[in-house]
Amino acid sequence: MASEQASFLGETGQLVRAVGRAMGVTFKNLMRRPITVRYPTVKRVYPDRFRGILALTYDPQTGEENCIGCRLCEYICPPQVIKVEMLKAEKRNFAKTFTLELYACEFCELCVQVCPTDAIIMMKSFDLATADRRELLLDKDRLHALGLQFDPSWATGNRLRDMQAPPKAAKAAAAAQPTPDRRAAEPGAGVAAAQPTPDRRAAEPGEAAPTANTE
Repeated sequence: MASEQASFLGETGQLVRAVGRAMGVTFKNLMRRPITVRYPTVKRVYPDRFRGILALTYDPQTGEENCIGCRLCEYICPPQVIKVEMLKAEKRNFAKTFTLELYACEFCELCVQVCPTDAIIMMKSFDLATADRRELLLDKDRLHALGLQFDPSWATGNRLRDMQAPPKAAKAAAAAQPTPDRRAAEPGAGVAAAQPTPDRRAAEPGEAAPTANTE
């Protein structure tokens, strides 16, 4: 009986101490200024390397779409959420259709890395929350509209490939450096080859002249 009472008092003491520590943290932060952002009324500034939703781009000089319908993004996409149909023209090709199932996208950025014309990029936003799954099935027009609506991320296909490739100065120096000829003779070997090899079959000095004494 005494042991049960001691156990109960010990557990009660642990509970009181735990509640006291928790309430201490609560009272400590009670008078602090709240850091909660009232989204979407107030939005935080996105970091420079933030990468959000995907979008298609236009050429700022010509106003044409950058997508040439090469389907590299479709082939490399792990969950296969991109579908592209090419439209061939006289001067260049275009994407006749471009669909992206954003609700199944992994945001791995592989499609951005392989794009040769920087047609598909990631934006500094994620503001596409919806209760209807069908609204996240994006066609070409919607993707272009997103590219005009939000700020683009710093990462494009060409920039990412330049980061992965060796520096141009190092590549130029390696190309300018002559490659040594492994087949060339070592220093001094040419001189030795030019010297005549003595005839082992020739007579030694003194043996060429016949002897005068013959018995």
